[in-house]
Amino acid sequence: MSILGLLARKTEDRRVWFRWNFVPALAIILGHRENMRRDNLIDTEVAPPTPPAADDPVNFRTADGSYNDLGKPWMGMAGARFGRNVAMDATFGETGEELMTPSPRLVSNKLMKRREFVPVPHLNVLAAAWIQFMVHDWLSHGKNDKTRPMEIPLPEGDDWGDKMEVLATTRPDVQEGRPQAFVNVETHWWDASQIYGSSQARLDRVRTGSGTSVLPDGTLALDDKGLLPVDSQSGTKNLELTGVNGNWWIGLSVLHTLFAREHNVVVARLKVDHPNASGEWLFGKARLVVSALLAKIHTVEWTPALMDSPVGRMAMRGNYWGLMGERVTNAFGRASDSEVINGIPGSPADHHGAPYAMTEEFASVYRLHSLMPDAYTFRRCANDAHVLDADLKQVSFGGSRGLYEKLSFEDVCYSLCTENPGALVLHNYPDALRDMTRENGRRIDLAAVDILRDRERGVPRFCEFRRQLGMKVPATFAEITSNATWQAELQEVYGTVDKVDLLVGTLAESQSERGQPPRFGFSDTAFRIFILMASRRLKSDRFFTDDFRPEIYTDAGFRWVQENTMETVVKRHCPELAPAFGNARNMFFPWTRAS
Repeated sequence: MSILGLLARKTEDRRVWFRWNFVPALAIILGHRENMRRDNLIDTEVAPPTPPAADDPVNFRTADGSYNDLGKPWMGMAGARFGRNVAMDATFGETGEELMTPSPRLVSNKLMKRREFVPVPHLNVLAAAWIQFMVHDWLSHGKNDKTRPMEIPLPEGDDWGDKMEVLATTRPDVQEGRPQAFVNVETHWWDASQIYGSSQARLDRVRTGSGTSVLPDGTLALDDKGLLPVDSQSGTKNLELTGVNGNWWIGLSVLHTLFAREHNVVVARLKVDHPNASGEWLFGKARLVVSALLAKIHTVEWTPALMDSPVGRMAMRGNYWGLMGERVTNAFGRASDSEVINGIPGSPADHHGAPYAMTEEFASVYRLHSLMPDAYTFRRCANDAHVLDADLKQVSFGGSRGLYEKLSFEDVCYSLCTENPGALVLHNYPDALRDMTRENGRRIDLAAVDILRDRERGVPRFCEFRRQLGMKVPATFAEITSNATWQAELQEVYGTVDKVDLLVGTLAESQSERGQPPRFGFSDTAFRIFILMASRRLKSDRFFTDDFRPEIYTDAGFRWVQENTMETVVKRHCPELAPAFGNARNMFFPWTRAS
């Protein structure tokens, strides 16, 4: 064990990292990452998928994510298994009575239900949309197994009706004698598959739009107003077409539209230097650029907005630029292969002993639905004049497209960026998601589903989860949260501390001396997985490490990634919004209201 790893291990039970001063706190974070890289990257793959042949996998990302690692071309492709961040013998999952104890619906009613909206004052709603935008890139369990239904029991006095939704189980990939594993139907890589899709067929569709053939110039299809085309093959009216359009709402519409436009602008820039390049070549290079720009924005802008402390900002910006910082690294290039000194992009790739994969535990700590407000107010960006109010249901699925008939794209973007998202705390789960009607007419409580999916997929409950990560394990409800009312509610629902679900524990520890770092939007338990996986998404990816260079990206494409930010993207496509965000330190902080 390294000195940093030993420091992290020795200080864990005495004083949590964020109770130290800046320098030791940063050192302890790095130590936690080293320890988890050694202990918490678990390979579940036993029969890797066979990738199809690729035309030029060295210089371009493939449609299905194969050939990122040229020695193991199946790694991270769509159809590869989720990995784990906890020991395999802790992932067998819960069955029978244990699976439904306590009832996920009881947990939803007593601990998740939004009593009143609790906002995050220093963030805007675009921050809530952004993380869903990213998650759609990284993971999906795909269609569930309807042959193995589960019925969530209703607690006494529940107002749901005669019975709870009967859910299909997650489709398992079973190997005899081992815990069941699950397949990721999206690519595991940070490759903007939410924009481009995770298959050649989907990629062709987003390049076709409402036409019958792929646009020959390398661009993505947009309509004559610069909006996404409507998905003619969807069963949902007016649903917009993109790489992933599940669980669609207006926040996703804004981000997908912005970056589809950005792709097309990058194509135009590359064509200046390469006038004779084919549309396929231009498309592939533009995808590389857009993917890297998204990764950069998430690493140095979105995540520091949710970790708005000096240590949090340094930890994430250090992932990208290292201790040398942005100015020195951009001005003089890399002085070292060390990711600590000069950041991960451009450093050597390293899987740290396990093939790269998204993990079940990562998917679980990214259950951030409480960020979503239930109510939205839309106003004109020019003068802040009120236009309409809507609830979440009215701006979801095909309803988002209808907003553009009453407001400009700029008005919608401005409205989202001048409102606050919800806090990740107990009693703040959106009402609209606790009573959702699916496209097939079936009604579900997504909060209850979130609880059930973790149990079913073998994600340990809160105490065991912390034990597996080498964290201090709470012995009482008071050690989970300092909120006396919440302690009593947890006692009533669970009876014993070891039964508390992971999601509930991470929301409850938002009010705890050890549970949530100051100015952080999420708990320390969730942050431990972020420490590990945020770095891994960059460090394992050849196009962010060994091949993050002008020879692969082109000179113009490489500079585009280095020189652009979320602010330049919005300013380029919505220049009239500049007065609103001009004073914002971070684009995911609330913008200034027009007067």
